[in-house]
Amino acid sequence: MQILKIRWYQIKRDLGILVFPIVGILVGISHFAFNHEKQIGHYVSLLIIYLFYHFHKTRSDLPFVEKHFFQPKKQFTIEYQLASLPLSLPSLFSPYWYCFFLIQLAVALVPIVRIQSIKPFKFNVIARWLKTDFVFISGIRKHFFSLLILLIVSLVLSFLKLFPLVTLFLINSIIYSFYDTNESVQLLQSSHTSPKQHLNKVFWAGAIKLIGINVPVLIINTLFNSDMFFLNLFFLGYSLLMLSTVISLKYAGYSYHTASNKFQIKLMIMSLGLFMPYLLPIAIVFYFQSKNEAANNLKTYLDDFN
Repeated sequence: MQILKIRWYQIKRDLGILVFPIVGILVGISHFAFNHEKQIGHYVSLLIIYLFYHFHKTRSDLPFVEKHFFQPKKQFTIEYQLASLPLSLPSLFSPYWYCFFLIQLAVALVPIVRIQSIKPFKFNVIARWLKTDFVFISGIRKHFFSLLILLIVSLVLSFLKLFPLVTLFLINSIIYSFYDTNESVQLLQSSHTSPKQHLNKVFWAGAIKLIGINVPVLIINTLFNSDMFFLNLFFLGYSLLMLSTVISLKYAGYSYHTASNKFQIKLMIMSLGLFMPYLLPIAIVFYFQSKNEAANNLKTYLDDFN
């Protein structure tokens, strides 16, 4: 099983012992969701299935694996079966025990069933609204339906405790992925800003949109659950910290020779801070470290604007 071997080495190299607390957190979240007093097990199951479908549809190694690996669909199926266990197993210990079998069957079919993609829209309205924010124009065009579905789910279930934070976390994670791709050096220099000004400009362009997406759901959630006020406030502040760090990490590793940057491991470690607040200092260290590195690296390309 070539994919499983590659995945095993990637986990050992990138996560090491951190894989155990990550799996534990996933199991805990899933157990909480399937045993929630509002009985949202069916929504949770659909969300899990959708996440695997979205991952498969957008994975960058798909063409390579299908061309060079032996029985790629079978390998994908086994990979998804194993990866879904931390999320599906807790359902066995809930009133939704049958969802375990539904989830496993659905994720097994993800690599096999081909869904004819809808002809992409031009999204002219979005382009006019976002104007020159090419990062969000490109990101929304690529993930439009994923964002739309998650936004609807977060709004519909915004009155529940904690669950809306999970959907907002997924939405924010997609937004962070907008910054994977490096713009051309010509586009970078066209801003006519200093490194510090450029970092602030990119951050506030993203922060305003992230706040606009998160705040309505958090306000509704707080109105129904007043005891969630401080947690929701922490979630929003931490999400903005992660956005700023992601932007800094992007420009810390920016080079016109490369099309994208890889900061997923640091992003995953920071994400744990949402569930384990004592990891907040690590996220703060990443922020200051990456911001200094980004400012120094951008001097190479924006030195004339200092």
